[in-house]
Amino acid sequence: MSEHTNPAFQKMLLDVPVRVEIVLGEVRMTMEELMALTPGEVLTLEKQTNEPVDIYVSGKLIARGKLVVADGELGVTLTEIVDARALN
Repeated sequence: MSEHTNPAFQKMLLDVPVRVEIVLGEVRMTMEELMALTPGEVLTLEKQTNEPVDIYVSGKLIARGKLVVADGELGVTLTEIVDARALN
């Protein structure tokens, strides 16, 4: 039996914490512009509202999705799993 089919190994993997980041967009600015920001100011992102968001797990792009609102909370629906081999 390989490690990957070992139930104890699979359970152990399920308990490993990972960092998930959803990137809505980016904005580039100088340090001077950053320091001049005031509360409530709106930053224009380099993505349109209908473009997919990028989903990173532990710093690696793994999927794309679209923003959704469910029960008053913001979430993401996966629309594409990224093939890491195609990115290299």
